[in-house]
Amino acid sequence: MEKILTFGVICPFWTSFRQPQAVNVHMTYPFPPPSTLYGMLNAARGKPQDWCVDREDWQLSLVVESGGTFLETFSKIFKSAREPGPIFERTILIRQKLVMAQYTVYLKSNDDLLVEAQKALSAPHWPLYLGESDDVVDIMNPCIVECQPTEAQQIHSIIPGFVEGCQLVNVPTRFTEASRQQWQMDRQIYSIPPEGKSAQLSEPRLAYPINGRNIIFNGNSR
Repeated sequence: MEKILTFGVICPFWTSFRQPQAVNVHMTYPFPPPSTLYGMLNAARGKPQDWCVDREDWQLSLVVESGGTFLETFSKIFKSAREPGPIFERTILIRQKLVMAQYTVYLKSNDDLLVEAQKALSAPHWPLYLGESDDVVDIMNPCIVECQPTEAQQIHSIIPGFVEGCQLVNVPTRFTEASRQQWQMDRQIYSIPPEGKSAQLSEPRLAYPINGRNIIFNGNSR
């Protein structure tokens, strides 16, 4: 038997998972990337910004319970012009947001880290948000469950790789500091099953049966 930490994440207002390359049009991913979830976990544990010492000790997965309502906002912001002196330029910023999104998150690690994370998510060191600093979230019922991994073809969580009939999204998984103020981004393509449904794989893969759902973590193989 293995242990998995699971908890609900409710975005009571709006959230936006900005694509890193976006400039004036901030497009959002349909779910929080692993790098974003890891950042929220570190905030709960009271770690400093950009702390990533134990990043390789965690595997993350999630189920999109509700993708929320998609909308776009328009804002006027001021940018400093290149000319010397107090000269500013106005520019339009378009930001995509998700309203009332909801997810169930699954974390896999060693027992000590799972217990630490469960306690931290129950009483976070810092206020928790996903996306921008005003995109607050509610954490629901963090608990550690035991399950026996088994091969399965019907999967309910996001799935690393290409799966027929799913929405595909290429998200950041981790950021590595290549040099001073220079970061290297690793990506992973995920398949998202239709909301409220599961995806059928062509071949069985190692999955974790949790509360009637089969969950796959990045790195799980046949």
